Amino acid sequence: MNWPVIIGVGILLIALVVFLIRRNMKDEEEFEHLVNEDYHKSKDEEGDVQIDEITK
Repeated sequence: MNWPVIIGVGILLIALVVFLIRRNMKDEEEFEHLVNEDYHKSKDEEGDVQIDEITK
């Protein structure tokens, strides 16, 4: 067997796995931030809907 090739491919695969894990953790943090900020505001924060509809 060609050991240098096997070792090289093994190192590349380990580097790929590490890269994918780090990328996944970053994407997970961004997704959690997006989900936490994407919720309906309370009536007080939205303003008075009836007044907004009358003035349009």
